[in-house]
Amino acid sequence: MRTTRSTAALLAVALLALAGCGDDDEPEADTTTSTTSTTVADSTTTTTVPAGLEQPAIWPAADVVFDRPEDAAEDFVREVLGVPPTLGEFQQGDARSGEVDVFSTGEGETPTSVVRGRLLLRQLGPDDGWFVVGAVNDNAAITTPASSAEVPAGSLTVSGRARGFEATVVVRAFVAGDAETELDRQVTTGGALETPEPFTATLDLSGAPAGSVVALLVQGGTGLETDPGDFGAIPVVVEG
Repeated sequence: MRTTRSTAALLAVALLALAGCGDDDEPEADTTTSTTSTTVADSTTTTTVPAGLEQPAIWPAADVVFDRPEDAAEDFVREVLGVPPTLGEFQQGDARSGEVDVFSTGEGETPTSVVRGRLLLRQLGPDDGWFVVGAVNDNAAITTPASSAEVPAGSLTVSGRARGFEATVVVRAFVAGDAETELDRQVTTGGALETPEPFTATLDLSGAPAGSVVALLVQGGTGLETDPGDFGAIPVVVEG
C-alpha cells in the first residue's frame, strides 16, 4: 500500500493600513484600521495503490507465491493442463526470468521425447514470486489477440495455428490463476498431421470482471489422458 504526500495548511496573512496624521494646526484625522484575513483549509489527499504484478501473468493468482520456477511450472501443468507434470530443466534467461519445457508422456515413447510446450516464467510482485506469463509452441500458437492486449468483456475472436488428433483443437478462456473459473471453451479444427493449420474460435468473456487478467489457452487433442497435447497460452486484460 502506498500513501501520497499531503498538502500542509497555509497560515493566515494580515494586512494593516494606518491613515497619516495632519499638521499641528489642523485637527487630527481619524485613524482607521483595516484587517483582512484569508484562511486556506487543510487539504490531505491519500491514494491507495494495491500491490500487484508488473505485467499480466496467467498462473498462479497474484496473491500466490512460488519460490521456485519449477514449482510454478508443475502447478500449471497439473491444475491447468490436467496431467502429471513431466518437465525439463529450468533454463535461465535474465536474472528474473527463464523457461521450462513440458514433455509428452504418451504411450510407447520416452516421456521426454516430445516437447508439447514451453512455459515462460518470470519473477513478479512484491514477494518476487515465480509466475507463468505465457506458453509458446509453433504447433499451437495464438496470433490474435496479441499477448497482454486489452480486450472487451464480451465476444472475442481467437485465431492462430494449431494441430491435433483428428484436427481437434480446444480453445479455452479462464480467469488467470483460477482454472476452475472457466469463462468459455470451444472446440474447433486445425491441422490433423504434422503441419499446424489455421484455427478460429469465438469465446464469450462477458463473465470476466472488468480489469481482470484472462488466460487464453489453445490445446491440440491427442486422445491420451496423460498427454497434454501441443499447447500455447497468452494473457489478455479485460477492459475496465
